[in-house]
Amino acid sequence: MSYGIIKDNMLKKAPNHKSTSGNRLQRSINNRKIRSKTFYLYVFCVLIPVLVTNMFVIGNAVKASFDERKSNINNIVDSVSHDISSSLESGANLTVYVYASNSICKFLDDQYESDGEFFTAYNRVFENYVFYASSKNIINDLTLYSDNQTMINGGRYNRIDSIRSQDWYQKFIKADVDLFVYPYYNHSIYKNHENRMFTIIRKLNYNELSNIEKIVKLDINYNKVKEAIKISAFDTTVFVCHNDKIIFSNDTKDKGIKDDFENVSKIPQGEVQLNKSYSAYGFDYDIYLTGYESNYFAMLRENLWMIAILFLADALIPAIILALFSSSITKRILLLGKYMKKVKGEEFELLPESEGKDEIGELLDNYNLMVVRMKYLIEYEYKSKLEQQELYLARQQAELLALYSQINPHFMFNVLESIRMHSVIKNECETSQMIESLAKLMRKSAQWGSDLITIEQELGFTEDYLNLQKYRFGDDFNYKFRISKDCYNHLIPSLVLVTFVENSCVHGLNREGHFGTIFVSVYEEDSFLYIEVEDTGIGMEEEQVKKLEKSLNEANIDDLQNSSSLGMLNACIRLKKYCGSQTRIILESEKLVGTCIIIKIPIENMKSDL
Repeated sequence: MSYGIIKDNMLKKAPNHKSTSGNRLQRSINNRKIRSKTFYLYVFCVLIPVLVTNMFVIGNAVKASFDERKSNINNIVDSVSHDISSSLESGANLTVYVYASNSICKFLDDQYESDGEFFTAYNRVFENYVFYASSKNIINDLTLYSDNQTMINGGRYNRIDSIRSQDWYQKFIKADVDLFVYPYYNHSIYKNHENRMFTIIRKLNYNELSNIEKIVKLDINYNKVKEAIKISAFDTTVFVCHNDKIIFSNDTKDKGIKDDFENVSKIPQGEVQLNKSYSAYGFDYDIYLTGYESNYFAMLRENLWMIAILFLADALIPAIILALFSSSITKRILLLGKYMKKVKGEEFELLPESEGKDEIGELLDNYNLMVVRMKYLIEYEYKSKLEQQELYLARQQAELLALYSQINPHFMFNVLESIRMHSVIKNECETSQMIESLAKLMRKSAQWGSDLITIEQELGFTEDYLNLQKYRFGDDFNYKFRISKDCYNHLIPSLVLVTFVENSCVHGLNREGHFGTIFVSVYEEDSFLYIEVEDTGIGMEEEQVKKLEKSLNEANIDDLQNSSSLGMLNACIRLKKYCGSQTRIILESEKLVGTCIIIKIPIENMKSDL
């Protein structure tokens, strides 16, 4: 039966579902190309709603919100900066009054002959300024310093020699300016004393004729400044930084006035919304702002009617269009999926005649053609190939059995020949021991149920063989094993190792005057299993080594049938069949020195005895 006849017969059996006359719109869409339907989908469901929505809502709302946010953040930061500048300005203005006061400068320059004279002058001067300083809410303390040794430390006056070691004074001297603003941490142990200090220091050098060093130190009320910043920051978090220190902050995690300033690294840089730098009276500082949130709810309430209309436009129109397109596509795709599941269950049924001429309609037609073709292939070609595969597998099994059957006759012949030669030479009955060893070997061979044995079993077999050779050659023959314990349980084809050992004994050492030692090594290295058989025999020429190595690595069944030497070819073919084609034979030899045969097998191809 031909492929065309099968197709016609199957199509005749396929059901024919007619579409209803009232579904003209659906049929019209089915006849459109997917590209056209995608274009309509984009125009009605994406382009129009996005343009309208962006124009009336998103654009205006985002712009207004962004501008409001930017303006509010800048205003907050500028307001905080104004609070700091105002505090510095109030303090600086007071230091100007002190700086320009002739009475204070005279008080600091005069040399006093007694303590009473000093206190009289002290009270006369400070009764005019203490009231002023205390009336200023932003000022925390004001202290005068001079290098006049006739004056007494105390109150609002101290000699400069009492502060020379303090950090704030050294920083002021190093800066070499008339007015210096310096925030620092005061390690005071007094309970009511502020530890975080925000200080203005000014030189009192109005009277340049005086050679006495004089300064005024004004401590701004840290808590007042911090409170002003908290009010200006509203619901945001503000950090005022100088160099690498956070000087002021309204952060709830701030440890407070009794603890040292925190490092700028404490600021969450990923949350910073604005960072601006300012300078006032030579004091440089940066302001970081985080946590600003825009209020969109008022905007939503004001534009609720417009948003509702746009929402309906964006929701209803795309829903209707998408429903039509979805019905056109998914209905037929689901039908195809249903029949594909039947194919998975080896039920090859044809689809009903498809509705529409678009790509999906073509897909449904091609499915029917595929089903017909698969039916044909299964009935007329698959069975034939299956039979050929079975024949091929049978042939492979036969070849393996043939290889295995060739081993024992070949091996037994050489062993018996050794016994015969020994009997002729010795002319005694000691051959009974050799026969006993031979019987032991034959019992082991008979007990193996398959062609694969462990390396440990193969080594036992090899040792029995070498004992026979030792008995034959006497003290002129020796052997040594170097075996890694990790290799004992790997499986290899039986009689492979003993075949290569036999070859070394027969061709390497079985020459007059060339008896020696056989070395057998098994180990793992770099994901490979290595089996080495080395003898100290007569060796080979370099050309002979290359020829033999090539022959062993390229051996196949045909070479085995045409060769007079079966042993090593047989072993190489069996190794590659069981251990993979990556198995390699490496041959090294030197004339009159010896020969080493190395078998290299990928461990991933090795089977293990579990």
